[in-house]
Amino acid sequence: MLHTLLATALVSASAHATPITTPSVSSLVSLDTAVAAPVGKHLVLDLQAGGTVTITGSQDKVVRIRVTENGRPCGDCGVTLAEGAEGIQVRSTKPATVGQLNFEIEVPEQFDVDLTSAGGAVRIEGLTGTIKGMTESGALDLRRLSGTVDLETRRGDVTLRESYVSGRVHTVGGRVVLEDVSGTVAGSSGKGKVIERRVQRG
Repeated sequence: MLHTLLATALVSASAHATPITTPSVSSLVSLDTAVAAPVGKHLVLDLQAGGTVTITGSQDKVVRIRVTENGRPCGDCGVTLAEGAEGIQVRSTKPATVGQLNFEIEVPEQFDVDLTSAGGAVRIEGLTGTIKGMTESGALDLRRLSGTVDLETRRGDVTLRESYVSGRVHTVGGRVVLEDVSGTVAGSSGKGKVIERRVQRG
């Protein structure tokens, strides 16, 4: 079941979290919402209009999503939310020239993320799971991650700190910094430096 999400609605994490059922249609997301975490523990972001993204792990069993435009509430952000047992999908289609969207998302600490963005900085912190995706432009700021990463930006720096992960982080144009990192993760850059500080392999 999909839900129409009011501009001022911020549902509490306990009694008012929206139950998850199989989605049939998409609905407009206006500003704030919270829904019960799906069984699938999987967040898919398909941001055709781009925007800055912050994803943070929390100890709550809900997914909270707040969308603003140029730092202000937007009545029509052009964002849809689809919920199902397999996960949650957030999609934006509003033209990037209209305004800068900002996505602030909280998910349970153990959660998978799959991100595709037309452009915009991405910050992900405090998650355990499989985290993958790409942004066409913008920095990747990654901290306190565990599990597997496969992340790339076409234009921008990549920073991975305080994490135990396998996989890779890559930028086509920019530098890569790995700091206080353990595991088998590899950092690479098409045109910039790869800097490692206190990195333990294996």
